[in-house]
Formats: sequence, structure tokens, C-alpha cells
Amino acid sequence: MKIFTVVALLLSINFPTESIQHFHTTCNDVGILEGIVDSMKELGEMAKQKIAAMEGQVCSKREGTYFYSIPENRKHIPSDCADVYYKGIRLSGIYEIWPRFLNHPVNVRCDMDNDNGGWTLIQRRGDFGENSDLFYQPWDIYKAGFGNLSKEFWLGNEHIFALSNQKKSVLRIDLKDFEGHSRYAEYSGFVVRSEVELFQMTYTTYKGDAGDSLDHHKGVPFSTKDMDNDNHKTHCSQRYKGGWWYNA
Repeated sequence: MKIFTVVALLLSINFPTESIQHFHTTCNDVGILEGIVDSMKELGEMAKQKIAAMEGQVCSKREGTYFYSIPENRKHIPSDCADVYYKGIRLSGIYEIWPRFLNHPVNVRCDMDNDNGGWTLIQRRGDFGENSDLFYQPWDIYKAGFGNLSKEFWLGNEHIFALSNQKKSVLRIDLKDFEGHSRYAEYSGFVVRSEVELFQMTYTTYKGDAGDSLDHHKGVPFSTKDMDNDNHKTHCSQRYKGGWWYNA
């Protein structure tokens, strides 16, 4: 059976208020917290670089607080497909966005039809007549992104990192066959960490009818054909001819 897959990222606009509950710190908690701290450090450095590059930086100074202007060429560019959707655009297609912590805009495919719209597609695979080895790429290519936004593509780990860290996000995986049958999986709290942490992936909760295929790979770094970061004695990326968050 031929399967068409779409992996999309929805970035919520509002941050829900959640109660903070008491918890006991374990060794695993410490590792997770250290990873979050490392990601925040990298985000901070990226923010400093952006601020330094801004034109007409200082708008005003008040009681020791500096207020920085947004560059004119960026003011009206959405940061993700959710922003595009909330601007009233309901047509699925390719749009220019400018995620926070990136010093350049990027073109993405937005899904405005599925599950209320506003989804930023980070991967698309199907029978488009592309090279069967399209997804068998090295680390740097997976970092930057590759493919054709109108056919098959990978958005790029540096872009997925920026998108998933700028707002609270949900990952949705849609599986469809050519007979019209479909299944889906949604992962709330989806985050990809920085390259320093090998683009490690994590999430909080799952729902859907496709099965939780990411449970075994939660918290592991990304692997490519030239970067074996999985926990198996063999090289999973070479075996399966593609980059992914392989565990074992």
C-alpha cells in the first residue's frame, strides 16, 4: 500500500495558564532541565546577534531599560503559518515567514485546511516521482533543509528548532493512502533543541489513531548518514536511508 505522509507543526498563539505542581527532581529531570538551559543559552546568543544587526536600534531609553525597534523589512512578515492564518488567509500554499531567532526569512508550505488550519509543514513525503534517495542526506543538508515545497521536502532542523522554540507547539503527523484512508498522530509540547544538543526531540502528550510511533524515540538526538547518534549497534540512518530521531 502506498502511503502519503505529511508532518506539520502548529504553533499556538496563546500560552495557556497552567498550575505549577510540586515535583521531586530525579536524575532524568536534571538532564531535561540541563537541555532546556542549553537551548535557552543558544536562543539568547541568537537574539543578541539579531539585536546587534538591527538598523536604528534604540528607540528610547527609560530607567535603564532599552527598547529596540523591529527592522522595517520584518514588521509585516508572519513568524509561522499560524500567524498567516490569523491574518485572515485561508488558502493553503507557500508563504514567506520569519521565525524568531532566525536572521533571515524562509519559505514554507502552510496547510490552512486540515484541523482548523495554521499548520507549518516540516516534512512531506509521497509518490511524486522524486529520487528515492532524496531523504538520504548528510547532517548539514538536514540542518538547512532540502527538497521541493510543492512535492517532497524537509524544512530543515535549524528552522524546526526556531519554530518549535518560539511558541508552544503541536506536531501533527498525517498518513494517507491512495484509497483515501487516513490516520493521524498529534504530539503537544513538541520541541526540537539546538544543534549543540544534536537537535534532540521531545514532546509531552500524544493523541490520535495512528499509534504513538515517537514514544520510543522521545528524547533522542537526530541522526543522519554521516552522523550516527542512535543507541543501536548498527547505523539506523544508513539502514533506513534517511535522517530521523532514531533510538534503537
